[in-house]
Amino acid sequence: MNRPAHVKWLERAQYDLETAEAMVTTVRHIYAVFMCQQALEKSFKALLAYKGRQVLPIHNLRRLAEATDTISALSPEDLRKLDFLSQYYLHARYKEDVQELSKQVGEGAATQFVEFARERIRWLTRGMTQ
Repeated sequence: MNRPAHVKWLERAQYDLETAEAMVTTVRHIYAVFMCQQALEKSFKALLAYKGRQVLPIHNLRRLAEATDTISALSPEDLRKLDFLSQYYLHARYKEDVQELSKQVGEGAATQFVEFARERIRWLTRGMTQ
């Protein structure tokens, strides 16, 4: 059976969120933050697919919020967190200096970003039926 595109995006997002949680547990905080970015990105893309829109090949979470028409419902603090996470997409992916970058994200911050991602994903994906 062929699953709808948004369901595939949601499954990927859930996997990435679970990976973020595992990275906090294994004290790999930079990767926890990176996986939060990935989970949110895929959740935004699930919403685009659910709405029948083109899934954009971008990684910037603020731009995806704009594309999904959810940006006006996000607080300034939410937008700051999305911007922070968008930066870590590139930093974690290209691993300029993992140890130096890891100093910027401790366990408390990583745990807070996992919770933020979990809450925003729940909000973004509400009403989508699988």
